[in-house]
Amino acid sequence: MDHPLDVIATTILEVDGQPGFTIRIGKPVLDPEGDCWYCHYDIEGPITKREMFFGGHDAMQALINALYAIGVDIEMSAEYVQGRLSLDGDKSDFGFPSRPRR
Repeated sequence: MDHPLDVIATTILEVDGQPGFTIRIGKPVLDPEGDCWYCHYDIEGPITKREMFFGGHDAMQALINALYAIGVDIEMSAEYVQGRLSLDGDKSDFGFPSRPRR
């Protein structure tokens, strides 16, 4: 699904202590058939480049699902795996929801 990102929120994480890992979240949009909502987002770092979307029953669910997906994408990024990613110096909490860990 190709869609221009109508940005509603942005955050920038640090790579090696300097701003350099941008996350942009788009406004949820109703799919053309009108039966599902999608929330697009993109991630741009020195290594990681990702454009994705996540769906939901309504706009809120699509947004929440996208926030969870972003948390997973952060933890799968090369910058995170290499131990280079942080938020205000914290390398373990980036402010996105994550599934409960057992």
